[in-house]
Amino acid sequence: MIWLILLGAALGALVLAAIGGLAVLLVLQRRATRLLDAEIPPVDDQVIRVLADRRPTFQMSVDQHFAATPWEVWGALEDGAFTWIPFIDGVTYRGPDRGEGTVRTLDAIVFAAAEQVTHRDPQTRLTVAGIRTSVPLLVQSYTMDFELTETPDGTTVLRWTVAGRPAIFAFVPLSWTAFFVRPFVRVVLGRWANYYR
Repeated sequence: MIWLILLGAALGALVLAAIGGLAVLLVLQRRATRLLDAEIPPVDDQVIRVLADRRPTFQMSVDQHFAATPWEVWGALEDGAFTWIPFIDGVTYRGPDRGEGTVRTLDAIVFAAAEQVTHRDPQTRLTVAGIRTSVPLLVQSYTMDFELTETPDGTTVLRWTVAGRPAIFAFVPLSWTAFFVRPFVRVVLGRWANYYR
């Protein structure tokens, strides 16, 4: 009889946890939608410098080789970035301009971010700074740098560097987690090859 009570309690706890998880997902999705619907002007150079000067608590670089020209990889980077990852709708530029100072949004269903282009050299390099996120306590600011290098045989090596810090517990160094994240990122970048073909 006791095992039935314990089983009932465990199932009840599981149901409550599932309901709580769904509630959290709904809140995150609403916050992401609110950010995506907001008018987000570019920030000035001083704010970008402050973001760049903050010591990141997480930083990681990954190199990925693509059997494609830099032009093909660049096209996938600008016009469909991250859409090959489940639960990510990709990047949307807020206007026709894609140069430095342009704001674009990243829509990851339950996470959204406004990113400002800080460096753009077509087919060579794209750098963005996260200027606003839907979960500022978890991700306060970040930078992403995509560097494309053409190989002698006309293919491309992409070096993706991401660095960031949370608003709370920013004193905790998180770069050690790159060891565990890097294999996942390599798989994700490898799927990019299906996008530009």
